Amino acid sequence: MTINGVVVLYNPDIAVIENIKSYQSFCHKLFVIDNSTSYNEEVINSLKEFKNVEYLSLKGNQGIAKALKEGMALSILDKADYTLTMDQDSLFPTDKLDVIKSYLEKYSSEYAIIGLNFNSESSESKLIEEHFLLTSGNFIKNDDYQKIKGFKEELFIDWVDFDLDEQFYSIGKKVGYINEVSLIHKMGNPESHKLMGKEVTALNHPLVRYYYRYRNGLYLYKRNKKYFKKKYKHDIIIDRIKILLYEKNKHAKFKMIRKGRKDAKRNILGPYKEEK
Repeated sequence: MTINGVVVLYNPDIAVIENIKSYQSFCHKLFVIDNSTSYNEEVINSLKEFKNVEYLSLKGNQGIAKALKEGMALSILDKADYTLTMDQDSLFPTDKLDVIKSYLEKYSSEYAIIGLNFNSESSESKLIEEHFLLTSGNFIKNDDYQKIKGFKEELFIDWVDFDLDEQFYSIGKKVGYINEVSLIHKMGNPESHKLMGKEVTALNHPLVRYYYRYRNGLYLYKRNKKYFKKKYKHDIIIDRIKILLYEKNKHAKFKMIRKGRKDAKRNILGPYKEEK
């Protein structure tokens, strides 16, 4: 079994190298796709020390979907069986690689994506079918990826992973994650709070992310209401409550949400454009 890797960089600091070391060693080739708007020469020079790393700059932020699509194309050209997709902020559990490979071998005919649990400690060993897997820590079966359209560049960022999950289900393939193997991953600037006796997390994303989250969510919900209904309803209800109760800069965030939904209704995709 040959495994390649793809990691997308966006204005990283040197700490990203330690994350990359956690999975670079077992990748046949690791494709580092750089979406940065400014370049960190220290990071780029450190990457040159790895013999199996290929670095590609997209010369500015072209969106995570385009970066992942470029990386997948390179991995497929290299004739790997699987491609591991990683975010720069994720640390891979290298010591669990043998466990992961056993799942890949066992479920290769059913599952197009086998991912990892997120920031969780579970001792129960099983593969859990899921309809919405985040990008980082996913092993994508290259043969199955070639049967779909792949990462949709026009989404730019947010819901890019959920769109891919839906594409696989549309051809009869499943996606799921290994319950007992967890990735360490940071999302946004999370803060934990109590809501009606339950712990909830306010992510405090950068402002423009609210535009993409709500635009792409509504766009995909319109495309396949049955598949995206539960996820979409959760985001428009629960996420808005968390913004109202716990997050700062509420007015600007809701303004972004309104613009995102407006553009989704008009089928306007691509990078966010400032209103004049």
